[in-house]
Amino acid sequence: MLYFYISMVETPEEKTKVEQLYLNYRQTMYHVAYQILKDSFEAEDAVHGAFLRVIKNLDKIDETNSHRTRAFLVVITEHIAIDIYRKRKRETTVSYDELSMYIASQENLEESSSKDLLATMNKLPVHYAAVLLLKYSQGYDDAEIAGLLNITEENVRQRLCRGKKKLKNLMDLDGGSKSESEQQR
Repeated sequence: MLYFYISMVETPEEKTKVEQLYLNYRQTMYHVAYQILKDSFEAEDAVHGAFLRVIKNLDKIDETNSHRTRAFLVVITEHIAIDIYRKRKRETTVSYDELSMYIASQENLEESSSKDLLATMNKLPVHYAAVLLLKYSQGYDDAEIAGLLNITEENVRQRLCRGKKKLKNLMDLDGGSKSESEQQR
């Protein structure tokens, strides 16, 4: 990595400065980053980011071997490590077991919702239910439904609109009666 950092600067004085900083403070910077992150790979990333930032601000470093320079490098490393830590916290990970349990619960919910929807669809008049099933379950477009049922496309759109309204009303009624019966238990 040292050669990478050296290649980023132009003058021989800057190259010498970067080399001295790297050799003198790399371990200290790694230790500081590791104390915050508790992960060796992320600590290395923090040190790398710190060196990139130091190279951009190389003119602010007068002496390579001083307490002030060490403090400057430590502060930069701490800030970058904290940024990495915050980013990691935002990107929360979920274990495979948690994910599979969530998927299974969603499938059960979808299954019960589908059963409820089909039961409610059976209460609709046939001409509305047929158009809704052809459109949303089978994926036919309005022209194809009109051809299958031997009606006009306008009639298909009208039945879809009225069928959805009736279905919504029936589902609201079923939902209300379920919640009332659940409250009585």
